[in-house]
Amino acid sequence: MKKFFLSFVAASCICLSALADEGMWVIGNISQRTDSVLRSLGLELTPEELYSSEKPSLNDAIIQLGGFCSGSIVSDQGLLFTNHHCGYDAIQTHSSVKHDYLKNGFFAKTLKDELPNEDLYVLFHIKTIDVTDRILSHMPKNADAATEVQYLDSVSRSICDMVTVEKEGIYGEINSFYKGSKFFLSVYQRYDDVRLVAAPPQCLGKYGGDTDNWMWPRQTCDFSVFRVYAGPDNLPAKYSEHNVPLKPIKYAKISTQGYKAGDYSMTLGYPGSTDRYLSSYGIYTTMHCTNDVRYQVRTVKLDVMKEAMRSSDKLRIMYASKQASSSNYWKFSLGQNQALENLKVIDEKRALEAKVQAWIDADTVAHARYVGVLDSIKVINERNFDIYKTYNMFVESFIQGSDILQSLVYYCFGRVDFGNKTFAEVVEETYKDIDVPTDKAIFAALLKNYIEKVPLKQFIPSVIQHNINELHGGNVDAYVDQLYANSVFADAEKLKTLRGIEDAADDPMYEAAIDVLTTFMQANAAREGAAKYERLLGEAIREMNHDKEYYPDANFTMRLSYGICEPIHFAPGTTGLKEEATNLVTTPQSFLNKHDKEPDNMDYELIDPVYKWMKSGKFSPQYIDKATGKLPLCFLTTNDITGGNSGSGMYDGKGRMIGLAFDGNWEAMSGDLKFDADLQRCIGVDIRWVLSVLDDYLGAKRLIKELDIE
Repeated sequence: MKKFFLSFVAASCICLSALADEGMWVIGNISQRTDSVLRSLGLELTPEELYSSEKPSLNDAIIQLGGFCSGSIVSDQGLLFTNHHCGYDAIQTHSSVKHDYLKNGFFAKTLKDELPNEDLYVLFHIKTIDVTDRILSHMPKNADAATEVQYLDSVSRSICDMVTVEKEGIYGEINSFYKGSKFFLSVYQRYDDVRLVAAPPQCLGKYGGDTDNWMWPRQTCDFSVFRVYAGPDNLPAKYSEHNVPLKPIKYAKISTQGYKAGDYSMTLGYPGSTDRYLSSYGIYTTMHCTNDVRYQVRTVKLDVMKEAMRSSDKLRIMYASKQASSSNYWKFSLGQNQALENLKVIDEKRALEAKVQAWIDADTVAHARYVGVLDSIKVINERNFDIYKTYNMFVESFIQGSDILQSLVYYCFGRVDFGNKTFAEVVEETYKDIDVPTDKAIFAALLKNYIEKVPLKQFIPSVIQHNINELHGGNVDAYVDQLYANSVFADAEKLKTLRGIEDAADDPMYEAAIDVLTTFMQANAAREGAAKYERLLGEAIREMNHDKEYYPDANFTMRLSYGICEPIHFAPGTTGLKEEATNLVTTPQSFLNKHDKEPDNMDYELIDPVYKWMKSGKFSPQYIDKATGKLPLCFLTTNDITGGNSGSGMYDGKGRMIGLAFDGNWEAMSGDLKFDADLQRCIGVDIRWVLSVLDDYLGAKRLIKELDIE
């Protein structure tokens, strides 16, 4: 699948390299300086064994899952390891009260039992190519933002067309690096038949829940197993009973030999987003217009959702994935703000910006290029503070609030693709995970919260506000009661009888959706962005410190992160028991201790079969750590990690998988905006814990036999 590109990319090269011990490096384009650091830490693979466009390399075993997570191919039959929380939606979709795979776990005993997942796909990375000159050399001079966007879209499509091979699932994406100072083409091959093979019970795969999220020590067995299928010719194909397991170019070997403090560790995956060159003004805005808003609004939503989930197993399963997704960054927002304050990141940024300003004032060339940049960033952020806050509150309350309203807004915005499905089939699929009374309660709670707390009242949707005030005397609950009682969109069976949404154009919920969409467009248009000046500030910092090497922020492209296995030496912000707070690895006893000492904490609740198995200590000897005589559960490294890295394989110096990355630590929650080498840790599930659950608990012997275990 690579030969097609060689003539196109032969002369292309990305010169992105490492700074200190942090960062997420573009694989295959690592400088000699960084490569020497990797080898000094213990990497034994050659650059060609990490990445090669001509022969199999570890790069070929790494996948992006569904556009939101990472994973690794671990067998010659397309078996895929990722996190449990990455597979959570698929597990939930296949679960029911009768077949509660969330609660009890799942294992497909044969290939025929492996479960297909509509819309789930994997991407294999082929090549990343610097196309900056091709894009920027013809950029219209002094173009406004709209013209630039139109130009970039047109040129990007033209470049991507050059590498597209539809029958082989090969296509390209253009991504901006350094806030638009550089542009790169990433080439992928996409496979759309991805089937669920195995998952642990939720009490293992999500052990600790919200209580332990972003905390250490952890005991979570955060893994799930999928398989990539292909057509008989090994090329991508839509789901079919005739498809066969993929024969990958490369798969990752697994090591049960263990590790010790100081041993090399690297992750390979698709980190989602960092913004480490953001100005002090941008960070202040992020803290108070994004994080504060997200935490406050999602608290309201999660309270309603959790109450519903406690009422029945049906609702617990129905809302499990939505609750998990929403709560993850609910807690993240709180933790990031606390870390930014504790580490005084804004003060540090302001000190750097003072140096930049002094350099601009003193250097004639720099002055001509960067004069007024910092003042512009300051003015734009201060002038737009209330609209930024209003916009984010609007998105959280309406665009990501009620599922019914969200579906309608997306339809009205032209974001719904029916494909070959009938309208009734789309309704059936949309409403299978919507409980109308719960949706109604979420809508009412978020609407009341928004009206009360939004800074700019002119962005309360006008029709909704009129109906509340004029028809219901300001009573939000009365308005919502009537809205749901009189809308066909609150009754899936009635809705399925329509020919399409257009038949309900006079429906009050449709009217509300149009009102929401109109207000959203107004709020979006009212925002003034500082992106241009943030880009120039980044360029100024790199130019001022021209002797240093700066890595690009994460943007969901293929990256390598390196570090060592290293425990926490500082006082951790841990929850529950603290006896393993500064250990490198956690053990089964601490797993049981959390359950036994906090029996009323649902996040530590265990089903009987899991409790009895863990209590028995019946773990196969090949998974026991030889140095400690115990089964290792989770461990720490100094690898850089952010959202999107979830499911990334963690590899030793020989390129063998030793774990799966799934979390970071509370003390370093500022990491997306400011990396702290002393505090930052990556939390991974030890591959021996994964194998023991597969082998000893789920009885997945056929999968163990597939793996290449050293």
